[in-house]
Amino acid sequence: MHCFHKLSRKSSDDSLKNMDQSEIPMTATERLIKRSLSCTLDLTFPRRKSNQIPNTTPAFVFDIDGVLFDKRRRLPGASRSLKYLQEKKIPFVFLTNRWIETDVEGAALMQDYFGTSGISPMQYISAQSPFANLVPRFGKQLVLIVGSCAIRAKFLADFYGFENCITPDEIYAANPSRYAGFVAPDRKAERARRIMIKAILVFDQPRKPHHDKMLIADLLLSVNGLVGSSSPKNGKRRYPNKGYQQDEQPEIWYTLAMPFVRTMSEHWQKLTGMKIENTVILGKPSYENFSIAETQLLDTHRQLHGEDASTIDTIWMIGDDIDTDILGAKHQNINSMLCTWKSVLVTTGVYKNGMLNGRPMLYWPSFFSTGVWEAVQLALRQGYNHKWWQQAGGDWEEISGTSQNM
Repeated sequence: MHCFHKLSRKSSDDSLKNMDQSEIPMTATERLIKRSLSCTLDLTFPRRKSNQIPNTTPAFVFDIDGVLFDKRRRLPGASRSLKYLQEKKIPFVFLTNRWIETDVEGAALMQDYFGTSGISPMQYISAQSPFANLVPRFGKQLVLIVGSCAIRAKFLADFYGFENCITPDEIYAANPSRYAGFVAPDRKAERARRIMIKAILVFDQPRKPHHDKMLIADLLLSVNGLVGSSSPKNGKRRYPNKGYQQDEQPEIWYTLAMPFVRTMSEHWQKLTGMKIENTVILGKPSYENFSIAETQLLDTHRQLHGEDASTIDTIWMIGDDIDTDILGAKHQNINSMLCTWKSVLVTTGVYKNGMLNGRPMLYWPSFFSTGVWEAVQLALRQGYNHKWWQQAGGDWEEISGTSQNM
């Protein structure tokens, strides 16, 4: 099914004809984008008939940077959109590739940024949120925490429930002979001890990627993650993958598709001639993060409307990045058994004209919009039989018009 919906009207066609020729995009792609943008706010809808009984509701997923917020300021229509959805009890969550905040801190930031109240921590989903799902497996095991700020990364790991964490610098200090020159100048060598790593969590780009890639490679060559050991299976053709990563070595979990993912992959390929296995990349557009967003929306919906509430029929991803927001929503629409996912690409962030030229349809949004308030209007107007609309009396006038600076 073609995912780009035709929304044009005669008025928008006439407006395109009257435009200066230099303003009209030269490609078919850009003409479609221009038409979508020009008609976003030019829609009218019938009022609900008294005998219409709606049985579904929409829900929203918002990227933050480039959609609601830009560097140090909130974008036009951001606060208005969130407050409107709260007023109408339409569930929404924030889905971001930020990693520095816990969900509690993130929810508080959203309230502060946009002047809203009542935002729950469950509505804030960050790149590392899926780490919480690993706690039943690794919560009491020794876990290696890698990142640019070890103290912050360890705090986050502890927040999610990992009780036994260690950083690369701590391993270097406990094994100074093995990792000569790796120990920080201001850190004293520690007493040697048995260290067995069960999982590796990479929160962001390491401060010392050259050192950390060597440590992680050592762990992948070890026996059961024991620092200083070497698996006898390494390089043996009688084992799968020539024996590499076949001796209960730790898995690697990345929060993002950061440069270190490629650094680690290239180092392992050079070292063993094999592709690295047992790695998971989280953050958008991963299934893990979008699945959490869907689950949280369904939970929020039940909290707002009760266990017997109508179902969420469509989840709208409002984003500015085709490689994370739009692609992730498309994949979730394929994978989800519960909800339909659609997307609106806003032009207030990283997206620039021409980025979709030649890209597969998986990267194409359902609609384009000039901003978040227009995107919310556009999404809500796709189905006028929703329960929230019935409760509001079916009056579309309150969400018509142009975006306001909020």
